[in-house]
Amino acid sequence: MGVSSSCFYPDCTEDAVRRLQEAGIEEIELFLNTFSELEPGYTAALRRQLAAQGTRVLSFHPFTSGMEPFFFATDYGRRAADGRELYKRLFDCAAQYGARVFVFHGDYKTTPYPFERYCESFAGLSSLAREYGLLLCQENVVRCKCGSVDSVRRMRELLGREAHFALDLKQALRSGADIYDMLDAMGEGLAHIHISDHAPGRDCLAPGCGDFDFRAFFQRLRRIPYQGDVVVELYRSNFRNAEELAGSAAFLRELSAEQAVE
Repeated sequence: MGVSSSCFYPDCTEDAVRRLQEAGIEEIELFLNTFSELEPGYTAALRRQLAAQGTRVLSFHPFTSGMEPFFFATDYGRRAADGRELYKRLFDCAAQYGARVFVFHGDYKTTPYPFERYCESFAGLSSLAREYGLLLCQENVVRCKCGSVDSVRRMRELLGREAHFALDLKQALRSGADIYDMLDAMGEGLAHIHISDHAPGRDCLAPGCGDFDFRAFFQRLRRIPYQGDVVVELYRSNFRNAEELAGSAAFLRELSAEQAVE
């Protein structure tokens, strides 16, 4: 059970990580926010900061998500090649932090690029990510083609074991998808979860502050069976402080432990 450093955006990444560390959060998703944070000096300094507190990076989320249609849903070969070179740099950075998962948003649903060809691009990039010890995980983002249950199911049909997914609960709600329908569509391809709570009129709350039945959710995960990580990912207006995030992670950890005993 971890927490994403993106929760404190627009704080600088190292400051966001420090706030999580000060709250006693030991496992995080690392969200980098700009190109200068890929520089070797920055990477070395942040790795020292993480190591000093024994903080483990579970997953890596790049700031380039909005560029992914530009690079990976295009017929312009030179730009696609440049995209692969950029993502090699990102994959190398993620691997240096020890991440297992690399979160990917992919093509926007408004582009005319054929979904089947986008899936081919994803498969090629997924193969490249594996060379760095990473799972490339397609997230169900509302503005993207894989924000729909049908598209996620189709990606699995086309790519089989090459298709790995990150399930985001708030994004499922925002796309009008049932969380469990999305979970079933991802099936055994599910490798990462961005978790949040919700209530009527509020689709992104700290876990434990809404109405979602997390016990039932964890029961369903165990039937898959799911063996990946769960990361609290909220927007800055959806929580009060780092202590609330730590409390949410502890709440989820306790529920998960109860399910393991049962």
